[in-house]
Amino acid sequence: MKLLLGRMVFGVGCAVFLSVGMSCRPAPSAAVATSNTPALNDPQPATQPSVTSSTGLIAAAVASARAGDFQQTDQDLVRAEKLTVDPQVHQMEQWVSNYDAERQDFDHQRHDEFLAAVKNAHTLVSHKMDDYAIDEVSKASMLADDREEFRNEKWVDDLVSETAGIALQDENNALWLKAMRIYQDLTVIEPASPVWKNKLKVVATRVGMLYIYTPEQFKKLQLVEEKDSDAADALISKTGKVAPAATQPDDDESPLATDWHDRIRGIQFDMLYSALALADEEYYRDVTYQTLLEGGLNGLETVVTTEGLEDAFPGLKDRDQRKAFLDDIEDWKAKAEAATPDTADGIVARALMDLRDENQKTVKIPEEVFVSEFAEGAFAKLDLFTNVIWPYDLQDLEKTTEGEFGGVGIRIEPDDEKNIVVVTPLPDTPASRAGVKPGDIITRINGKSAKGLSTDSAVKIITGFPGTDVTLTMRSINGAVKDYTLKRELIKVASIEGSTPKADGQWDYMLDPDQKIGYIRLTSFSKTTADDLGAALDELKSDQARAVILDLRYNPGGLLDTAKKVVNKFIANGVIVSTHADRVTSNPRTEMDADPRDLQTTLPLIVLVNQYSASASEIVSGALKDWHRALIVGQRTFGKGSVQMLFPLETKKAYLKLTTSHYYLPSGRCIHREENSTTWGVDPDVDIEMTPTQMYDENIARLRLDVPDDPVTHAGEPTTRPTITDVLKSDPQLSAALLILRLQLVGDDTAGNQTAAMR
Repeated sequence: MKLLLGRMVFGVGCAVFLSVGMSCRPAPSAAVATSNTPALNDPQPATQPSVTSSTGLIAAAVASARAGDFQQTDQDLVRAEKLTVDPQVHQMEQWVSNYDAERQDFDHQRHDEFLAAVKNAHTLVSHKMDDYAIDEVSKASMLADDREEFRNEKWVDDLVSETAGIALQDENNALWLKAMRIYQDLTVIEPASPVWKNKLKVVATRVGMLYIYTPEQFKKLQLVEEKDSDAADALISKTGKVAPAATQPDDDESPLATDWHDRIRGIQFDMLYSALALADEEYYRDVTYQTLLEGGLNGLETVVTTEGLEDAFPGLKDRDQRKAFLDDIEDWKAKAEAATPDTADGIVARALMDLRDENQKTVKIPEEVFVSEFAEGAFAKLDLFTNVIWPYDLQDLEKTTEGEFGGVGIRIEPDDEKNIVVVTPLPDTPASRAGVKPGDIITRINGKSAKGLSTDSAVKIITGFPGTDVTLTMRSINGAVKDYTLKRELIKVASIEGSTPKADGQWDYMLDPDQKIGYIRLTSFSKTTADDLGAALDELKSDQARAVILDLRYNPGGLLDTAKKVVNKFIANGVIVSTHADRVTSNPRTEMDADPRDLQTTLPLIVLVNQYSASASEIVSGALKDWHRALIVGQRTFGKGSVQMLFPLETKKAYLKLTTSHYYLPSGRCIHREENSTTWGVDPDVDIEMTPTQMYDENIARLRLDVPDDPVTHAGEPTTRPTITDVLKSDPQLSAALLILRLQLVGDDTAGNQTAAMR
């Protein structure tokens, strides 16, 4: 089970607009922008010419492909082939036939996965393991042809009711991880229900607190959950699912964890006062101190009532003192509820002073924790992406926006046994020069066990100031163990990647050398992204590229200004994005327009997106779609349409990341996903869904292809390095984009040749 733990920051930045956030009001009406690009780039089906000639059939086939109707494309090309001896037409038909065969395989795989999940669910229910059967129902729900119809099946309805009660029992028994998993499942099964979202939010907060303040208590809950989960997996393995291998610890030490005292160092009460005042003045819509106070009180109450935190905060063990503090919180809740907008700001100040004193008299939670958890609760009342970036988190802020950080140059991921595995060392970094290899397992960091450490925590510990040392103990694929003492350097995070890596560590951006189709992946939007994209486009131009695929899948966003620059490389004029708040603040309305001088290419363009493309990715894909500059292929995007700004708190030792406005596409549409939205994000022109299994297979194939040396190996998996053909076979979205551009380019060539022959 993959659980989201801790306090996640999405797309942070510094003293500039950041395109992340939640919640938006309807956009003002605006005229839809008109196309300023060649017809070859227009995703809207053109008026089809006569289909009585091969030329007309080819044009019709291309139009059908751009509309996602590949079956009609195949039929048109079969007819065209009978009317001409042009070998290119035969090639086009072969491409479509091959893709159609692959698509049928993907559809069969999806249906088989659905049936397997349903079968597993029934097996678990029959063994009275309803709380794990709901996991399988959640999977089946995502794979069902009709999700609503599947949800309304009686056995599914009964299971939802049963597991909702189980989750409530788990909460009462302080089994927070179990409850969180069930609420996650119910949120997937009933995505429009605010009940499950609210319950998940509360339980996830408790889990995050345990993970940060009492990792040993968190580990105990994790072991209980893993034991039961393994039992469920072992049971359904009889139906075809392989049970996970038993975890073998490297030693008896407790896992390495970040000391929570380090996380709270530098947090001050004045930072909280400043942050609350800024929210009152600068939040994108009206917000009251009453709302902030209610949220802050909920945050403090959650600390006091989360069983398992007593190891970190011994004062919570005293029931009488805990009750006294909770009673004080309840008193202030009543006062907050009775407050008026005119008196609420004064109540916040009085409440904080009184609770600060009462805390010291009773449960004695460290003041820094008091401040941070009050802030966490207060700003959770606003939206998901408004929060305080405390001194401890500033390094992560710099990594995201600057595109560089102090580290040793390795990409890591957890394996099935919760080891930290090196995916690949980056070229010309301390790790690669020392001989670290893909597949090496990090068993210790600075002499302490790394077993069970989360990837985020491992990154936090391994990174640091350039010039400082970190010792990593590695176990290679053949079992040899070696210590590497590495001196950290400034590592540049590449936000632009290509089709395949070259021997020198650079990227080859040409996906199809025959048809001259380029491929560029954007993994984030940092300060260097636009320049790096420009260099990649220049390289494709020198290689005489005829079309480009821009891959924004899994890209969570980043800097708004960078998104504007990326769009401007593909369009010469027009509005790219505008932003405004819903009330008068110090942040004026903005409108970002394309500059003709920054246009870099007019090549035919396809943009790949999926449900993990968010924020700046949606600005780029949405603007290019609105201007009919690109065809969008993949799945509907995440729907993150708010903009954050960073406000310094107390000599810039901490920042408030606050939602100050929302962005609007050239059409005037705000793509943000509201609490009960049925429409959001950027819809693809060609909708190609991928199952979780397919996405996993595609990611593994891509990771192995990207490794310039030895491939990462996992038990039972092939050890040979794949080719780009292998990646395409596991990636129906990229395959569809490549097919469409191939047909478009060859179809255009064929029409041009026939026109020339008639002259």
